[in-house]
Amino acid sequence: MPESKSAPPNSAPSTSRALAEDLHWCAVRLARGLGSIEERVVREHQLSLRGYVVLTAIAEQPMASQLEIARLGAFDKSVLVGLLDELEGSGLVVRTPDPSDRRAKLLRITDKGEEVLAAATAAVVDIENALLASIPASSRDGFLAALRQVGNSDFAATFSADGCS
Repeated sequence: MPESKSAPPNSAPSTSRALAEDLHWCAVRLARGLGSIEERVVREHQLSLRGYVVLTAIAEQPMASQLEIARLGAFDKSVLVGLLDELEGSGLVVRTPDPSDRRAKLLRITDKGEEVLAAATAAVVDIENALLASIPASSRDGFLAALRQVGNSDFAATFSADGCS
């Protein structure tokens, strides 16, 4: 059967037209595909994708509390503790007691953590640039602006990364 002329460009031939036009389906395919590729890339730097997110948040929020980082990364506190154990065990972050609340811990990225994060970020940016190369240059900025607006909206804020791999 010949391909439908109304099929969206660059859609996989095995994807139905209805799914190819469904926002959720497209977003999930993109998130899963990009997440899978980025997971492999950050693993080359001894990080999980979740660890990369946490390390990025700590680098941007020096001396933030564990609770603040959990909120930034949309992680359950118990999930974050395990991630921090791994990052601290690898010498990438340091936890110190909060002088104003001895029960709380403040987080700081180490020099080694900054080096690992810089290398992993460069690899992630390369992957994202390769993906974005499929979008005409004249549309790229608008696409990214719209994606960031939707992705950072109150609606998207109901997302929790706890159930995602």
